[in-house]
Amino acid sequence: MTIKAKLAASSGLLILLSLGAGGLAYTQLSEMGQAEIALVAQGRQAIRAGELQEQIQAQTRSERNILLLTADKDRESHIESLLARRAEAQRLYKEVFEGASERGRALLVPAEAGYKRLNQLQDEMIRFARLNSANQAAGLWKGDGLAAVAAFNAALDAAGAGIAKAPPSPERERAGLDLQSLRYRTARLARVSLEVVGATTLAEIEAARRAVATESEAAGAALRDVVAALVPLGIPSAEVRAKAEQITGLVGRVVEIAAAAGDIRARAITVGDGLTVGREVMAGFRQYAQFTGTRMDEVSAAALKGAESAKTLMLAVVAASVLVGLASSLLIAFSIGRSLARASDLADSLAAGDLTREVVPRSDDEIGDLVRALNGTVARLRTVVSEALAAAGNVSAGSQELSASAEQLSQGSTEQASSTEEASASMEEMAANVRQNAENASQTETIARQSARDAEASGAAVGRAVEAMQTIAQKITIVQEIARQTDLLALNAAVEAARAGEHGRGFAVVASEVRKLAERSQTAAAEIGTLSADSVRVARDAGEMLGRLVPDIKRTAGLVEEITAACREQDVGSAQINQAIQQLDKVTQQNASASEQVSATSEELAAQAEQLQATIAYFRIGDAEAGARTDAAVGQLRRAASRMAAPAKPKAKVAAKIAPMTAAKSPVKASRPAPPRPAAASGGFAFDMGEDEDDAAFKRSA
Repeated sequence: MTIKAKLAASSGLLILLSLGAGGLAYTQLSEMGQAEIALVAQGRQAIRAGELQEQIQAQTRSERNILLLTADKDRESHIESLLARRAEAQRLYKEVFEGASERGRALLVPAEAGYKRLNQLQDEMIRFARLNSANQAAGLWKGDGLAAVAAFNAALDAAGAGIAKAPPSPERERAGLDLQSLRYRTARLARVSLEVVGATTLAEIEAARRAVATESEAAGAALRDVVAALVPLGIPSAEVRAKAEQITGLVGRVVEIAAAAGDIRARAITVGDGLTVGREVMAGFRQYAQFTGTRMDEVSAAALKGAESAKTLMLAVVAASVLVGLASSLLIAFSIGRSLARASDLADSLAAGDLTREVVPRSDDEIGDLVRALNGTVARLRTVVSEALAAAGNVSAGSQELSASAEQLSQGSTEQASSTEEASASMEEMAANVRQNAENASQTETIARQSARDAEASGAAVGRAVEAMQTIAQKITIVQEIARQTDLLALNAAVEAARAGEHGRGFAVVASEVRKLAERSQTAAAEIGTLSADSVRVARDAGEMLGRLVPDIKRTAGLVEEITAACREQDVGSAQINQAIQQLDKVTQQNASASEQVSATSEELAAQAEQLQATIAYFRIGDAEAGARTDAAVGQLRRAASRMAAPAKPKAKVAAKIAPMTAAKSPVKASRPAPPRPAAASGGFAFDMGEDEDDAAFKRSA
């Protein structure tokens, strides 16, 4: 019988027992799960019922707080709190009712009816409490009432002062007594009205209202007596009458507000029907909470009973499973122990590094298959170790050649980096010159444009000067005409003076002088006219020359602008070339750094190869065969390295200049033949890392 059959039989029996135990456990766990769900549901119901009772109690506390406070703001705050508690209680009741059983709902229905009645009573209480009768009446009296009493007393004092000033008489004595009686009756009326405010029952309010009516009539009679007594004395009574009537009106308003009895009616509801209904509601919900607790105890007891029976059955099934498993394990262990001992010996030899030993299998079961597999593994390991030794030798030799090539590559990269730095410095200097030329051309362009604007302004000024000179010439012509007419007038005056004889001699002298001045003015005007004509001609010539000069200056500015644009393009091109050279310098330095890293890595690789050889030497496979394979592999590697190290033709310098950055971004690249592989150092390796479209922008250092 094979091990598979033995294991299958024992496992099948264990599986059957496990299935039985699992089915039993599943059944019991399902029952326990249902019990747990029911228990959790009852617990949740109990929690909600407790929260519901707390909300109702908080609702009742808010109701009492409303009656304890007198300020409208405070009462409204507690009213809002009461309504919020009511909404939360209604929500909790809905959840409790939905999760309750039929028996639980039967207990909740009467409590719900009582709770609705309680809410109705509280709404009525809130309506009365919002009246705030006593506080409103007291506030009115403290505000307007006390001020009216003070004004009334002042009016009485003024009337009393008038009475004191009156001459002694019976009317004076009677007026003083009536005035004191009015003061007393008014004070009595105020005290009785405050009794209405301070009443605690409806009966007290009604009695106080009757007393107020009586005192109001008495105060009215006293007021009429005072008015009648003041009239004979000539003392005005209008102020006393007005203040007394004001107090009477305020008392009426205070009594009217206090008679609404909002606080008394609200308190009567709270301590009467509200208290009774609230107790009934709380009793109903407490009864449901007790029912929930009893239900939880019942579910818990049933769950414990089911768990005890399930535990007993599970222990029996587990004991049977343990016995069957132990017996089958012992039988299988004795049957495969001896075969595994031989396989263990082979594995120990393999662990010791002896790959020359083999074990002959003596059974046809799985252990025999294991021994044969171990023999195959040992044979394969011999082959793998031999190949690994050869590969380690190859890696050691190749790493040395790689190190030499990396050193040569590092030297060439260093030289190329130096050349690149020199080219970068030259390009920086050329770029600075181009930028200076661009700045100078830009300044020249600015000067030329400013000169053009100045020439245009000068032409306009010359034009205005020509117009002014023409105006002056016209004015000078007028002056010449005036001088000519003055000359004629002076001549006529001289003729008239000659006719006058001795009496006109003085006038003739004056006329002669005026004529001379007119002639000189005419001569000067003629000369000025000639000069003005010459100036106009010269100004016109200057304007024409400026007109010809302006287009030339504008053309010069345009040419300078083109020169500036060309210089800027050269600046951009030189900046791109400089950027490319700097990128080349960066790449060259990276190549030098990479070659140094390759050299260090190759040395580390050689050390690792030697360590690998030392590690693989742990296995014994036959030294002659391994050494022969290693020597053959190393010789083959060195011959390949010699062929790869043949000198290559030097690569020509790149003739074309570095293309602009825009050409480098073109998606289509010109194809180039693959360059020859670089020469490697003697005895080393030559690496061909391939080219791409950017290699044409670089040159290889000699």
